[in-house]
Amino acid sequence: RHRLYKKIQHISKSMAPPNQLIEHITEIDAPIQIVWEAIIDLKNWNQWNKWFTLEAVPGNEKPVTSGQKGKVHACFEGDDKKWNEYDCQFGEVNHDDHVLVWFGNIGPNGCLFSGYHTMMLQESGSGTRLIHTEKFGGILPSLGLGLPFDTLNRNYRLANEGLKAFVEK
Repeated sequence: RHRLYKKIQHISKSMAPPNQLIEHITEIDAPIQIVWEAIIDLKNWNQWNKWFTLEAVPGNEKPVTSGQKGKVHACFEGDDKKWNEYDCQFGEVNHDDHVLVWFGNIGPNGCLFSGYHTMMLQESGSGTRLIHTEKFGGILPSLGLGLPFDTLNRNYRLANEGLKAFVEK
């Protein structure tokens, strides 16, 4: 068993990360601070995002802090029927640079699965550019397993469009 663990760990570390990558860039016609306030207001994500929400544990403190535990709730079809829940931890929460990061792992050091999710804002003319990325690593994503990556790709684009419509109104 120990030998198998070492072999899996070695394989996972030797893979060129990420094994799967989703990235969407969305131009938003709203000031960066308005967009940022919508992103860090976790308890109200359901107003613009029907595909996934974040929850800080315990409770949705505002603002969320780096190192805080959390939950990702995902409804892959966006129909509010079946929600999956995943543990995560908030990484960088930078109010000055407008960066929100959360991540989660399965297996030692994420050898089976790891996800590193970033929502970063940049000023763009009179509006805001949202750079929304998730990098997946580990054995499962390298085999195209673990999550429906094509569906996630679609859902991140739709979530960005929902955020854009929400803050531009």
